[in-house]
Amino acid sequence: MTWKLHITHTGYCTSNKAEVIKGARRETIRFYATIGILEHPKHGLVLFDVGYNEEFFVQTKNFPYSIYAKITPVFHGPGESAKNRLENLGYSSNDVSLIIISHFHADHIAGLKDFPNAKFVCNSDAWNSVRDRKGFSALRCGFIPTLLPEDFEERLEIINFNTNTSIKEHEILIREYDLFGDESIMISELPGHAFGQIGARVQTNLGETFLIADAAWVKENFLEMKLPSPIVRLFFSSWKQFKLSLNKVHKYSNAFPHTAIIPCHCFSTLMELNPDSVEL
Repeated sequence: MTWKLHITHTGYCTSNKAEVIKGARRETIRFYATIGILEHPKHGLVLFDVGYNEEFFVQTKNFPYSIYAKITPVFHGPGESAKNRLENLGYSSNDVSLIIISHFHADHIAGLKDFPNAKFVCNSDAWNSVRDRKGFSALRCGFIPTLLPEDFEERLEIINFNTNTSIKEHEILIREYDLFGDESIMISELPGHAFGQIGARVQTNLGETFLIADAAWVKENFLEMKLPSPIVRLFFSSWKQFKLSLNKVHKYSNAFPHTAIIPCHCFSTLMELNPDSVEL
């Protein structure tokens, strides 16, 4: 059985194309916070990231997290939260059973408090990199700890790629975690942009889909191996690991050209998959 996939967004921030693609002309582009909504007859309702939410604005009112909001202006309209997107599909946020957290940057976790019944799953490296951080230490990791529900750890399931028995070898992606034991969602390691970042290779009604979070910002990054400007190294956990992860996605794209590869922030990919969600 396959998953029914809905790709949508929860608002956007802005970036400069010259920073996203080295050598591109300087122009402002929208960085949509894309999420994946997945429905399965057996496994229920699963989200890949939750994106922006009004909670982001609440938690960035005060210093030092207000710096995040000033550096990265966010545009989030009424009805654009993951909770609202689900309601438009006829679901309640209470129906979500699991949320896959690709990494802990604020634009990927701001809506977590809206899902009281969901369990969370992430890479152990990602959680260990932020779990004890507060203030400026958290901010340097793009993490706002007050975005997490108070019972977050009680509901968290950790993937340890070094010890878990559900880890499988892959010729390109190296190691994958079989989330449900049926190979319908395979979790892969894509670190570099953030510690312990993960992607999800999903068998869907539209064919195989590979949600890669921020392993690439736009499809040109992985299709043509066009790196971002070196200035963004300041915001990455490891430039070396980022390039290795990007190369994995590039090789996978070449080996499996029919797989839909979805970077979180790629405007053209979002327009291909759900143009009705975008107001120009």
